Amino acid sequence: MATPVALPESPGPAPTAAAAAEYARSHTPRLRGLTWLVWRQNRTLFWIGLAAALAVAAYAAVRHQQAVAAIDRQQLDACRGKARTSQDCFKEILRFGAGHQRPMRFPLRVMAALPLVFGLFLGSPQLAQELESGTYRTVCSQSVSRMRWVAGKLAVPLVLTVAISGTLALAMTWWWHPVADVMGGQFPWYGWYPFNGVGPVIVGQSVLMPLVGFTGGLLLRRTVAAMGTTLAVGALVPLGLDRIRRHLLLTVTVSAQHTTAIPGPADAWVVADGPLSPSGARVSDMPSCYSARDYDGCMAEHGRSGHWAEVHPASHLWPLQWAETGLCLLLACALAVLCVSRVRRRLA
Repeated sequence: MATPVALPESPGPAPTAAAAAEYARSHTPRLRGLTWLVWRQNRTLFWIGLAAALAVAAYAAVRHQQAVAAIDRQQLDACRGKARTSQDCFKEILRFGAGHQRPMRFPLRVMAALPLVFGLFLGSPQLAQELESGTYRTVCSQSVSRMRWVAGKLAVPLVLTVAISGTLALAMTWWWHPVADVMGGQFPWYGWYPFNGVGPVIVGQSVLMPLVGFTGGLLLRRTVAAMGTTLAVGALVPLGLDRIRRHLLLTVTVSAQHTTAIPGPADAWVVADGPLSPSGARVSDMPSCYSARDYDGCMAEHGRSGHWAEVHPASHLWPLQWAETGLCLLLACALAVLCVSRVRRRLA
């Protein structure tokens, strides 16, 4: 008797195109609930900021290539050695700076003001508008808790801020690097707008300022007042950071005898300096020698035979940048904790 053969089960009906589309739509990651609401409230600013960041990135890439081509064409790499005289190098560097360093000044200054823009438009209105109009009461009466509401109002703008400021920071650093490498002391890295216009410090300050605006809106409950406070604090924050920047990293001590010039590399940031005695001890300056015809001879007559300096060499640029970025993020976290505590205790 023949053994019966099991027939394969017939496949089910093929899914229709509409069913496949519905399945893909239901399994596609997308924003929902409160996150979607906060995103929708800020999406116009985000798209404008992202479009501007991409435009700046494209322009910076073009300018970077032009600078690299000019360095090769003018053979400026030879200025780092002894292939040219210093006079030849000085003329070529000035010529290079006129075409590539000067056009960079305005964008770097704008970048230094970028964190304030984030604070005014992505920080101040977030809570101030809700508290001023009273719509926060509707939120507090829904299933969404106050803590989740504040977290959403904080997180979405900060993610947008990091995305835009990070793109701009990378673009400006890419453009600035070859120009600064050639210009050296003619375009000092420790100046306020090169330092604040490149690197991670842009992102750190851009995260801090929305928290300043957010806190101002929570405490003042008025949009205009919060924006005014953010503007005032935003003007003071760079000044405060500039004063403490030199102390974020230990300086390097350099000294030299038989000279009155400040020792150390030409592109170093001199924090403090003064004369030395023949024994190498630090002594006071001699202001009376400033008007002397022979300054060096006058200093030698008064026992000033050398010079010392406390400096930050150019290699300290990125450590200082990361230290200042960390300080800004620490302050931002402190403000976030203050906001959460205030909402938990006072907001009803």
